[in-house]
Amino acid sequence: MENIAPKNPVPAALAKSEPRSPVSAMDEVSEQCLKQMIEQEKVLAKRLPDVKFIVLVLSARGMVFDLDALRQKILLSYPDAAVFFQNTMGKPIGLEPPNKIDLLIDFTGPGQRQNWLLARKLRRMARVAVGRNAGLFRRKIYDRVFDETVDSAGVPQEMLQRERFVQKKVLNLAGIAVFQTGETPPDRGKTIALELPGMSRR
Repeated sequence: MENIAPKNPVPAALAKSEPRSPVSAMDEVSEQCLKQMIEQEKVLAKRLPDVKFIVLVLSARGMVFDLDALRQKILLSYPDAAVFFQNTMGKPIGLEPPNKIDLLIDFTGPGQRQNWLLARKLRRMARVAVGRNAGLFRRKIYDRVFDETVDSAGVPQEMLQRERFVQKKVLNLAGIAVFQTGETPPDRGKTIALELPGMSRR
């Protein structure tokens, strides 16, 4: 009797292949969104209760977020809070904060010009202090510290990129989620003019 092959044979590779897991079946964008949501939940779990007053000490090395953007990011996690800003010498930028605050976020980094007693003064003012390992006291007296010299994995070497990376880490320690939504394109401002065709003279 003649053997008749099926009209739609199943390829051997498909017949033996195991079903893909839901995560592996996702496209890269969906998988990245899922990871970002998980990371955001971890960050938001670090939020503090009953926060009414926040002081943020700006980095003397570079401002990677403007004040309005910083205020907006902070208020997303602490909508009932009043946010105040200071420089590394302790001078207020805008309104002066009250003598007692709930949360201190200190962007002062290693080697930056600063009032060396400011960290102790701010620590006495704040219920919870979050910052970087800079100066003589922060590692010992602050509640949450990101040490870029120890946790150096992935820390960029370029100054502004480093500030952006570390300041995000400090905000995350304070329960404030900051995530980059896309890749930052390279600055081609210096080379684009060289690529333009020359202008012919009439």
